[in-house]
Amino acid sequence: MFSDHNAASPPSREREGSADTKVTQERRQALLAAAQSVFAREGYHRTGIRQIAEAAGCAVGTFYLYFPSKGDCFRALIDKLYQAVMEAIEKRRSAQGAPEAKLAASLSAVTDVLMTEQDLARVVLIHARGSELALEEHLWTIQKTFARLVAQDLLECGVPEPSATVGAHAWVGALAEVVNLWARDPQLHDLRAMVHTVQALFWRGWGLPSTWPNPA
Repeated sequence: MFSDHNAASPPSREREGSADTKVTQERRQALLAAAQSVFAREGYHRTGIRQIAEAAGCAVGTFYLYFPSKGDCFRALIDKLYQAVMEAIEKRRSAQGAPEAKLAASLSAVTDVLMTEQDLARVVLIHARGSELALEEHLWTIQKTFARLVAQDLLECGVPEPSATVGAHAWVGALAEVVNLWARDPQLHDLRAMVHTVQALFWRGWGLPSTWPNPA
């Protein structure tokens, strides 16, 4: 049988580890929030690591504990938005049965996340372009991932190849352009209306039903 001292030690170390992890996560989130603000104000190329550190209220050395470079910090912002989008898509799609409904659910999820995370979306979508080749390639990889998901839905809807793959990339590309237009001036453009227009155009081309209940 363990003594009281031995039995109590592991929970104590676990609590310390949990506290350290929480502090680490909070510092990382603070740096990302600061970076998002500075990138939004200065753009990618005019932003320096010192500016981010000062905005986060920490030393430059602390920044490097969490991100090897400015590019890695920006990539973390891209991944933050991507994770939010994919989690929303997965949740919406799980409640749908027909492939047409899953496709509509995915589009609805993306739109809702972009509107909810408007500031983050504007930083990622506007300032990633022309930043660094590695960051643009990362965004392209994410776009391809979404296009593959769309293509699979189209195949299940009965759209044959190569129309499914080509159409999926064309649709995702059109959505990306519309979202970029909105991101540059959210007050001037209605994202939901623009997305609905793009959806209707492609849906007709694919021969899919143009109306069904909006996924919740």
